[in-house]
Amino acid sequence: MSLGRSFLTLVIVLVGAFMADAWGKDRFRISHSAISVSQGLLWVVQDAGIFHKYNLEPQVLYIAGAPPNIAALLSGDLDATIFAGPASVAATVEGADVRVLMSFLNTMDHTFFAIPAVKNPADLRNKRIGISRPGSADDYGVRILLQKWNLNPDKDVSLLTVGGQPTRFSAMQAGRIDGSLFQLPTTAHARAAGMKDLAFLGDLGFDYLGTSVVATQSLIQKRPEFVQRIVKSFLEGIAYLKTNKEASLRSLAKFTKLTDRTVLDEAYNTYGLKLLPQAPYPSTKGIEAILDDMGKRNPKARNVDSAKFVDTRFLKDLEASGFIAQLYRK
Repeated sequence: MSLGRSFLTLVIVLVGAFMADAWGKDRFRISHSAISVSQGLLWVVQDAGIFHKYNLEPQVLYIAGAPPNIAALLSGDLDATIFAGPASVAATVEGADVRVLMSFLNTMDHTFFAIPAVKNPADLRNKRIGISRPGSADDYGVRILLQKWNLNPDKDVSLLTVGGQPTRFSAMQAGRIDGSLFQLPTTAHARAAGMKDLAFLGDLGFDYLGTSVVATQSLIQKRPEFVQRIVKSFLEGIAYLKTNKEASLRSLAKFTKLTDRTVLDEAYNTYGLKLLPQAPYPSTKGIEAILDDMGKRNPKARNVDSAKFVDTRFLKDLEASGFIAQLYRK
């Protein structure tokens, strides 16, 4: 066989192997709603090759704010999405076919920052507070926090729809808003810019349904084995993050654009070791707290069973089988 024919044969074999590998994986579209450390697990899983291990080929999309992700999920443009829980709860209250599969956070990890002229919460009266959009996690958090400070979010301040966290931070710097909620990495930028840190919601004891993986009930029913592989991937990703610090920090740094090692270590210790559970069950109390707040404005949210909003069959089955425990015995 000539050298040319040998080379051509090798190319055909390699291309064939590559195509067989690609065809053997289930392609799916998954989005995230914010550039925040709490959503960075998605990139840890991706970079570690864990999706591929379970024959999954994700197309990762960034869609700012939870409500547009719900819309994309319901239209079939997404198979799964990652965002904070209130939008999913609100959509289900209105009859949407969505369920929370797991929740990486069951508290609010946001910090409220204000311009330097605001010295205390009372100074926020008649000020402009930036949110991503109505129904988003920061909208919910701002409302709860303002009420705790004896401020009426609908009367005592102006809630302005501004956009994602980088956009809101830029708006504060430009003087277009006076305060907003941020998560890492934006909190690091806000502190460096001299913004006033008024409260970390994680210290206030709020029950919450935080960063969650959400899919439609119809997908769960039609393709349970496929959904289980997604859940497996994230469970293994949690274990990987907890036990592979340096590799995980590289993924988080790439996703968040953070370069300060001190800030990255803080993020890892807070999210990876402290807040992120090995078995990420959604918080029933968190759902109930969201429903209680929503019920003040929407009668449909009153007297609703919190079990309606989640589907934890995969978590339960995998935990009972010993899958989660085995991840930590390696």
